[in-house]
Amino acid sequence: MRRFVDIGANLTDPVFRGIYRGKTVHQDDFNCVLDRAFNIGMQKIIVTAGCKNDIIDALELVRNNCNLFTTVGVHPTRCNEFDTLGDPETHLDYLKSVIMKNMNKVVAIGELGLDYDRTQFCSIESQKKYFELQLKTCIRKLSYHYFCIHEIVHQTFIEIISRWRDQLFWRCGSFHSLVLQRRLGNIQILDFT
Repeated sequence: MRRFVDIGANLTDPVFRGIYRGKTVHQDDFNCVLDRAFNIGMQKIIVTAGCKNDIIDALELVRNNCNLFTTVGVHPTRCNEFDTLGDPETHLDYLKSVIMKNMNKVVAIGELGLDYDRTQFCSIESQKKYFELQLKTCIRKLSYHYFCIHEIVHQTFIEIISRWRDQLFWRCGSFHSLVLQRRLGNIQILDFT
């Protein structure tokens, strides 16, 4: 049997509980979804947490399951959270605190990066600012793995990652993008192990 690790499962989405666009469409089958995944060879699942509410929900999901882990970070489409929840540094301190208190279950900072396909949720400038802020935390404060998204952005993402290249690439990380691997050229891409 093949063995897999899902490194980007959005299991905090209500659809896994049968709720679509606020309406209950089917019975909660979350445990059935997990059972099917593990029955076909899924060994571990990393739940993607991209905002404060996701982080709380994801930690609750993974707490009592030895095969579930989570990320902690702010998705580019949720970067306004840094400003709306008060001071950005306070929110960053919250993220660091959650990571430090849950190191047995938090395996990466993320999903951080740039997503210019959905700028209606967060401006390009905010995305760039808070992508770099989270990278600095990943590198300087926590020496943690990272999980990056890169959608519809090419040069800007590469410029930001390239500035941090020497400090990032001795850590494990993953890039989530359809176009990124072709464009990074000689920058080594590492996956979670």
